[in-house]
Amino acid sequence: MTIGVLLVALLSGCWVLPVSHTDTCVDWVRFSTMQQRFDHAGAVVVGRALKRDGEVQTYGYQANVHVVEVEQVLKGRLGEGPVRIASMPVTCGASYPDGDPLDAGGRQLFFLTQQNEGWFTMTPDQGAVPFPAGTPLPFTTG
Repeated sequence: MTIGVLLVALLSGCWVLPVSHTDTCVDWVRFSTMQQRFDHAGAVVVGRALKRDGEVQTYGYQANVHVVEVEQVLKGRLGEGPVRIASMPVTCGASYPDGDPLDAGGRQLFFLTQQNEGWFTMTPDQGAVPFPAGTPLPFTTG
């Protein structure tokens, strides 16, 4: 490579040396009904995220972990008392481009999956939804 070509490449903002960057982009399942979410979840609980409690790695991204006070277990086996739930990141860019859904506060339905002995929301967009007191369940549990 001549000095002239190298100089033009540097001044144009191009890199002469190959640079690689790989993002993990998960193709998330989109459930069309709340019943499908319930049916595919490993656990479903009603609760309230109390506070953040660290981070874990999944798919190469940082996932926020929250302490969730569980009001009712609708499906699955979770231990007694508060449970740690990681909010599944979107991947393919920023972990939470529209904000962490578990930061929303208030009573929520959590659709969970288990990875490496820890609980995660099933998907970034469909793993937690607001569930105000008095709201009927949007699925059957039987």
